Amino acid sequence: MENRNKIVEEILKARSTAEKVEEELQKAREKDEELAKKPVLTLEEVTEQMGKGMVHYPDGNIRFAAVSFFGKRVAMPIPVDYLNRHTTEKEVVVLMNEVLGISLQMQLTKSQKKNVTFEEVKRGMIGQLRAAGMYVELIDEGTVEDSVAPLYFVTYRLPIPQGVMFHLVFYAINRIDGSMIIGDYNCFYTDVEKWENIMKATISYFTFR
Repeated sequence: MENRNKIVEEILKARSTAEKVEEELQKAREKDEELAKKPVLTLEEVTEQMGKGMVHYPDGNIRFAAVSFFGKRVAMPIPVDYLNRHTTEKEVVVLMNEVLGISLQMQLTKSQKKNVTFEEVKRGMIGQLRAAGMYVELIDEGTVEDSVAPLYFVTYRLPIPQGVMFHLVFYAINRIDGSMIIGDYNCFYTDVEKWENIMKATISYFTFR
């Protein structure tokens, strides 16, 4: 009888968790619909302003500066007042704002084959998350063209105990030597109206030489 009660409790707990996850995801979808109708700033506006070093949001300005990583092989604009470096490993970069729940992680590695496709990378990434029991809801994907290292990205929602996270995962392979950058830029979905376009604008300026 005791074992049966435990099983029932686990079933009810799992059902409650699933309902909570779906509720949070539905809120995120509704937020997407609202932003599609009336964005705080469009992606084009954010991209243009970022190129000038300052993005002007109604609740305050965000300052950007071009920053280099991995011995100056990678360069991209960073919100210098928001993200702080949290690692000194040679081939890993972690920038974080623990208070706001924003982070940017990048790893420099070597691709086993120069012609690895975006679909292969995406399947591997999503497969790992789902194998770990995590629910992943894909949102968007795209490419930033570059003659040396074209960049591919995918965005998705990921529910966690603290809420729903927005992730922009990207990778680029240097066609000259086969080096590869894998990155993950993420924030809480409560801040997606600001940070989604910042993330997408950032990778449009990304260079890997």
